[in-house]
Amino acid sequence: IQTSFVCSYREWVLKYFNPDKDLTINKFQVHLWQLIRYEATPKEYANITENFYRLIPEASPLLGKHFRSCAVVGNSGILNGSHCGFQIDSADFVFRCNLASIEGYENDVGTKSNFTTMNPSVLPHDYKGYQEDSSLREKFVKRLRLIRDQILHIPAFVTVNGRQDVEFTNAMIVEHHLPIKLSVPISLLISSLRLLWKNSEFKPKRPSTGTIMFALAASLCDQIHLYGFYPFGKDKYGRRIKYHYYGRVGNLRNHNMTEEYRAFQVLHQRKALVLHTEPCDDHVL
Repeated sequence: IQTSFVCSYREWVLKYFNPDKDLTINKFQVHLWQLIRYEATPKEYANITENFYRLIPEASPLLGKHFRSCAVVGNSGILNGSHCGFQIDSADFVFRCNLASIEGYENDVGTKSNFTTMNPSVLPHDYKGYQEDSSLREKFVKRLRLIRDQILHIPAFVTVNGRQDVEFTNAMIVEHHLPIKLSVPISLLISSLRLLWKNSEFKPKRPSTGTIMFALAASLCDQIHLYGFYPFGKDKYGRRIKYHYYGRVGNLRNHNMTEEYRAFQVLHQRKALVLHTEPCDDHVL
C-alpha cells in the first residue's frame, strides 16, 4: 500500500463525508418523539421513540479515531474455503456488511466485528416471519450478541419500509441489555456518498454497502484490505462461487457490482487498498 495514494483518497472522501459528524445523529441533535423525514419516502416520518432515543449516542463512537490496518469484509462466496479468518481478525478494525452470518464460517471470515452494518431489510429477508416465530427472534438476538460492545450501523432514515424492523431491533437491544453502540446516520449521508461516487471516475449505478464501507474506511484507516468482494459466478480457476458465502440466493440488480469491482481493482492497482480474492496465508495485517 502506498501511503501517498491512501492520503489522496482520504482527502477526496473527506470532501463528502466526515465520520466525526456524519456517521450518526447524536442526542444533542434530536429529542424524544421528534419526527425525522425519510430520505427516499419524504412524505413519511420516522419517530424517535423511547427505545430509539435511549440508544442514540451522545457522540460518534468513532469520534477522533484512526486505525493503522482495517479489513472490510464483504459477503461474496469467494470467501468460502479462503482461510482468511485469521488474517481478517488481525486487522486493527474490522467492518462487516449487512449482519452477515459468522457462526460456522469463522475459519474463512473471522469473528472480529468492530463495525457491522444492518439494512432494515435484513430482518424480513433473513428472518422472514420473525414477528410470529420466536425461534427466529432468538436467532436474530443471538447474531446481535456477536457484535458485543462494538458498533451496529443502521440506515434508519432512508425509507419508511423499514420502520417496524428498526423499532424491533431497538427493542431487542434494550430488552436483552445488549452493550451494542448504535450508529444511525443522518438522512443525507447516503446522498452524500452517492455524490462522492458520481463525481469519481467510477460510475456504480447505486453505491452498495461495500462501497459505502470503503469510503468510511478511507476516512479512518492507513491500510485498507477488502475481502469478499467478487461479483462473478466463477473464479479464475473455474470454481463456482456462491453469491453469498453463507449460501443465500442474492440479487444483483440493485447494484452495478461489476463497475464496483472494477473500481476496487483500479484502486488495488494504484496501491490505495489491497483487494483479496485468493486464499489467505497466516500473514498478519
